[in-house]
Amino acid sequence: MFGTLKRYLLLILTANLASGAIAQQNEPVNPDTNVNAGITVVRDTTDSSKLRHYYKLANGRVLGEDSVYVFDATDDCESDGKIRFRDRVTDKVGFFDNDGRVVVPAVYNDASRFQNGMAMVIKDARRVGWDGEDCEKSDCEHWLWKGGSMMLINAQNQVLVDSFEVDGQINWYSLRIKDMRGDTSLFCSVKGVNGKWYVFVDYQKEFDKWFREEYLAALPDLAKLREFSHDSLVSSLPEYEEWQRMSGDEFIQKCGSRLAARLQLVRDHKISIFTGLTPFGLNPYIHTGASFEPFFDGCIPGDAGRYPAFEVTSNFTGKDGRLHYQENYSFLRTDKGYKLIGISWRNP
Repeated sequence: MFGTLKRYLLLILTANLASGAIAQQNEPVNPDTNVNAGITVVRDTTDSSKLRHYYKLANGRVLGEDSVYVFDATDDCESDGKIRFRDRVTDKVGFFDNDGRVVVPAVYNDASRFQNGMAMVIKDARRVGWDGEDCEKSDCEHWLWKGGSMMLINAQNQVLVDSFEVDGQINWYSLRIKDMRGDTSLFCSVKGVNGKWYVFVDYQKEFDKWFREEYLAALPDLAKLREFSHDSLVSSLPEYEEWQRMSGDEFIQKCGSRLAARLQLVRDHKISIFTGLTPFGLNPYIHTGASFEPFFDGCIPGDAGRYPAFEVTSNFTGKDGRLHYQENYSFLRTDKGYKLIGISWRNP
């Protein structure tokens, strides 16, 4: 479980978009998607005899050829003025800054993207297959990190926390350094090497609290439900064969009463639900348009570190107690609080 947790945490923090990986692989040239970045990744196939895979600075300089950090078939992109690279000789990970300088040497097995001046890193671990196979000597399709240390470092490669074991998705930008732990009902706390506590808001706990104490508590006020809805929603409704895009006003006008009735069943505990963080954030192929542009940082997918997305799944069971079908609600954390961005209903 220890090793699985390590890989799961890095999966959330390092992955860019699993669903878009195949589409990206099929493109002959990977353009500079993060147009405002100082350093980007290029997959150049202009020479049909050789694929060039490298970093390019804003001034056009090329570096790190064949050292591009790739996770789940997707290239890394700049975050917090830094981008990961993998030394192909040592198989270790470090960071370039957007001037092409090595600001964190390649001494780590793996690392998350930098956010708010911090990154998670794993050192002195080894890859082990799910069946116990040694993946350092042979390729494994499914593996996890075993042993070693998971740490939190700053931009100067100084260790802030030497045992960074957390269960959940933390808000890096909520960091407070305190003399004592934070309230466990909302916060995740880890002890730093300086003896202080690094206290972060736990996104999952924050969302669950909001959903229960604010969103469901607003029923059956449609005006309040509109306030908690994004300006654009993408929904799958039983009366339509295709996904529908509606403004927030149109959605509440057409579907507000049904929404309130369904949520009332949840509030009254007549329908069980499951809430979960969407690890890869917004889907850029679904959540398009001007209303979603602020939530993308130039990388694929959205800026999940600042604007995480959540799914609420309603479970409908029959008299036999078996699950018959599910319905889903999608939410996004915005600068104005959590907003409903889509629904998927099976029945009217």
